[in-house]
Amino acid sequence: MTDPIHWWGVKEDIGLAEIAARSAVMFLITLVLLRLAGMRPFGKGESFDKIITFLIGAIISRGVVGATPFVSTVVSVIVILLIHQALSRLSVYSKWFGDAVKGRRMVLFENGRFRSANLKKAGISEQDVLEELRLTVQEEALDSIKDVYLERTGEISFVKRREQGSEAG
Repeated sequence: MTDPIHWWGVKEDIGLAEIAARSAVMFLITLVLLRLAGMRPFGKGESFDKIITFLIGAIISRGVVGATPFVSTVVSVIVILLIHQALSRLSVYSKWFGDAVKGRRMVLFENGRFRSANLKKAGISEQDVLEELRLTVQEEALDSIKDVYLERTGEISFVKRREQGSEAG
């Protein structure tokens, strides 16, 4: 077995003990970093948040298998988390910035009609909307639905019509 300091560099032939040590240390470092950053990047379905999941996973794996120096891997993950937090905070203070970075919801159906241009732009068919309606609202038709949105998370959401006389007066 070689000197443990050697484990932290780039290696082509990495042994099981080294992989195990790198994995354990990277797990603990990642856990600490994610606790400091908060779970928001992994709790939402927005493409903005998915990017960080893909990047961090790819970077961490390189550090574990020795394809990238270990310290460089940790620094890279820290930088990406800091960038994500900075952009998230900026989007709180600026609606325009939030829309630019995270996207905007899109109306797919309103006033009893599909918005064809928005369906095409989103790459969603009327059948896709009806399928999601059956899965999430357990309805066959849009009769009880006021509006349908493609949320910035990529999910389709439904707003039901209010029944006449059901509002408190």
